[in-house]
Amino acid sequence: MENLKPMRINTRISKRQNEWLDQKSAEMGISKSALVAVAVENYMREQTVVNDMPKLMELVKEYELKNM
Repeated sequence: MENLKPMRINTRISKRQNEWLDQKSAEMGISKSALVAVAVENYMREQTVVNDMPKLMELVKEYELKNM
């Protein structure tokens, strides 16, 4: 499970983004680091869906042609 080992990163964000992270992390009862990790994980999943969309559309077309 080496891929799941937490890694430290350093980054700069705007004051507005930091205030949003402060607010949301307080609302959710988690650290800002945990919230950023959740956001990155969700973004990765979204990108997988977006990248796989052409394949999915092709499968839908094939299905429709076979079932006409």
